[in-house]
Amino acid sequence: MPEVTVVIPLFNKGPYIGRALSSVLNQGLQNIEILVVDDGSSDDGPEQAAAFCDQRVRLIRQSHGGVSSARNNGIRTAGSHFIAFLDADDEWHPGHLETLLRLHASFPGAGICATSYMFILPDGSTRMPTFSGFPGPTWEGLLPDYFRAAAMGKPPVFTSAAGAPKKVLLEAGLFAEGVHLGEDLDLWGRIALEYPVAFSHFGPSCYRKDAGNRLCRRIPRERELPFVATARAGLCEGTVPDHLVPSLRAYCCKLIYLSCRHLLRTGRTEDAALLLHNSGFEREENGHIMRIRTAIAGKES
Repeated sequence: MPEVTVVIPLFNKGPYIGRALSSVLNQGLQNIEILVVDDGSSDDGPEQAAAFCDQRVRLIRQSHGGVSSARNNGIRTAGSHFIAFLDADDEWHPGHLETLLRLHASFPGAGICATSYMFILPDGSTRMPTFSGFPGPTWEGLLPDYFRAAAMGKPPVFTSAAGAPKKVLLEAGLFAEGVHLGEDLDLWGRIALEYPVAFSHFGPSCYRKDAGNRLCRRIPRERELPFVATARAGLCEGTVPDHLVPSLRAYCCKLIYLSCRHLLRTGRTEDAALLLHNSGFEREENGHIMRIRTAIAGKES
């Protein structure tokens, strides 16, 4: 059995898949399985992956079903009990996979293990995310409150920097298919409601904003992100642990703010007002919601 399975969804990322695979193979770990799940690419990405003469790399082909479908296919196929994720246009720094496995061994009860990540911008410069709600560089451990950290700063869990036990992923219901934005935040949020999250500043992943054809550029944040509905249901049903309720509500307010801000920037004030009203967080005394209420009122007057 491999020590870890790496799942890489692939769709028209021919210029980048070789770089991603090389960054995995250069981690220095031998007992690994790498599943490249081609989601019906029309470019040479699958051939680029198949050209790697390494028995640890396996290409799986499927009809186009979206990134969640590809990731879920990889999860179900994985031969390891622990699964790490990497998008085909991102890459890992040396030591990333070792860090994930160390977190998994040190905190076996964690539902998610994640490292820090860095942004590589189109001009080639790099930028580190601004985290909040947990200790800074050189620290690793269990996040005091995943939702507080996500509400206050950049997300502490970035999919290309995350891994999780296969059983936890299956229990949580995997990535939501048919959802085109925020499906990863939804899965990590569902797991964080049930399990602690382990984090390390070491062995970062690289989020390459210089790559073309990124899905997040093509799909605007104009709908309610799926985790808001997940959280709203949990709050209404009373299944959210009491100590997580304040931070969960604050995180939802931030997600609603991001969607409404896009609508306001594109002149869709009525749509922003409707999204805010339907969210159930309209009267929340939260800075993000108050800014949206003020902006909507100003544009309607």
